[in-house]
Order: sequence, then structure tokens, then C-alpha cells
Amino acid sequence: MVKFCPRCGGPMMPTKKNGEVFFKCNKCGYEVKATKKDLEKYGMKYQVESSKRVVTAKATESKASGLTPEEREMLHGVLRDISRGVCRGRRRERGE
Repeated sequence: MVKFCPRCGGPMMPTKKNGEVFFKCNKCGYEVKATKKDLEKYGMKYQVESSKRVVTAKATESKASGLTPEEREMLHGVLRDISRGVCRGRRRERGE
């Protein structure tokens, strides 16, 4: 079941605000409080309490590149040339 906005006809999506569920229009922002009957139709039978939620994160460490400053400069130049289309294969295609 989809609820539509009475103002503009856009689809209304369930949103949670101050612990209560509202239907909000994505187009015009019209809001209406959801009734128990609405929630049953939408299938929102349970919600996870904030104290039971698990926060996950992925931490990564940067690895030392192992390149000397000269190697980094050379790599930077090659990548710059590739992005400009100046590599050897491109020159041959154009007949340079």
C-alpha cells in the first residue's frame, strides 16, 4: 500500500520524528501522523530500540607506499599523461 499526498499527489514515505511515525511527502514536505492502521498496512510491526542498535565501522590504516620521491614523481607524470591521452598508444592512433 502506498499513501499519496493530498496536496500534490506525490508518494508519502514513513519517517520517524520524536519517537512517532509520520508520513511525509517527498515533493512538497506535507506531513501527517501515521495511525496504527496505517502502520499495519505498511508492515511496520516492530522497530529496533536505539539501545539495541549496533554501530559498525571499518577502520583502515594507510600503508607506506615504499616508493621513493623520484618514483612517486615519475608515477605522477605517467598518470597525468594517461589522463590527458598522451600515452604512446594514443599517439599512434592519431598518426603522430
